[in-house]
Amino acid sequence: MFKVLMVDDREIFLVELKRLKGWGQVSGFDIPDTAKNGSQALDLLRANRYDLVLTDVRMPGIDGLQLLREIRTDRLCPCVVILSEYSEFSYARQGIVSGAFDYLVKPVSKESLLELFNRAGSYLSSLKNDNAAQVDDVVDDKSEWTYPSAEENAIVNYFRNHDFKAVKLFRTTVDSICHVMTDNIVKADMIVKKLYHNIITSVYEDHGWLNYYINVHFFDEIDFSNEGDKDSLKEFYAGKIAWLLRFIMKYQPDISDEVVKNVCNYILNAPEGDLKLKAVADKFFINNTYLSNTFTLKMGVHFNEYVTMVKMARAEYLFKNTNLKTYEIGYQLGYRDTNYFSRQFKKFYGYSPKEYRNTD
Repeated sequence: MFKVLMVDDREIFLVELKRLKGWGQVSGFDIPDTAKNGSQALDLLRANRYDLVLTDVRMPGIDGLQLLREIRTDRLCPCVVILSEYSEFSYARQGIVSGAFDYLVKPVSKESLLELFNRAGSYLSSLKNDNAAQVDDVVDDKSEWTYPSAEENAIVNYFRNHDFKAVKLFRTTVDSICHVMTDNIVKADMIVKKLYHNIITSVYEDHGWLNYYINVHFFDEIDFSNEGDKDSLKEFYAGKIAWLLRFIMKYQPDISDEVVKNVCNYILNAPEGDLKLKAVADKFFINNTYLSNTFTLKMGVHFNEYVTMVKMARAEYLFKNTNLKTYEIGYQLGYRDTNYFSRQFKKFYGYSPKEYRNTD
């Protein structure tokens, strides 16, 4: 699914465009986020990955054309489409000259939107195929470097064993890559990106529950090819890998008790379900007092504390990745009292839900 950022200073237009039946499975394009001005759009673009930006051309402050220039200069998004009124065609034309993929005339129809998505989808797919082929060409170039498959497998296995040797080996492997390709940081960067991407993908396959708590795009690569600094490259990726390992160990610690391990796995895979002690105990056909005592003994935290910790992590994900209101997220997680839910969230993250969203 291609991700679209929609930018317009008029809320009514954002609502109308989102109501068109051309999103999701119909077209392969979805809207995870919207922005009300160019400045807000840039903040979102620098924090997330989007495949396409739909932006109004006339906005106060940073208008659509300036936003387009910023996007192209910093390579924040591969495809930008200008939205304009008929009377603003000259602005739309400037956008095309400045490198916009295309423009749409307001009011946008379902037909024109789908036609655009058809062409934009082909364009974006071709970019991904070209990039994949470019990386594979470099990685398969045995004369300069053999891809470190053994190291990749070892790092993934260390993850499975909750062993921080994963981070150490990753750093060592990156040093080796950069040493062999000391005269070509671009090729080194491409190989390291492939290694990093494969590790993250494997970890997510091993721990499917992660998708409920961390958007995989959080681990999107940053292009260091123009920096010429191998240490920055290494530490960025190593930092993300270490953070992910700590997160896994926090929510799924390495314990020997199979019952508690299975209970944790069940909770992590159903953060919006009924996770009351008795309901979970019944699910596993065990006495709830036994589960409570054993859980505390093995995990070092009470059952209800762990459930709250999991629910707050899910709440954080929903605040980051959806436009749901606080009471909607609380209700979804089983909290009928919005004030209580907000207090719990602030206890864990130091911000109320409203404050948390304003820090983005």
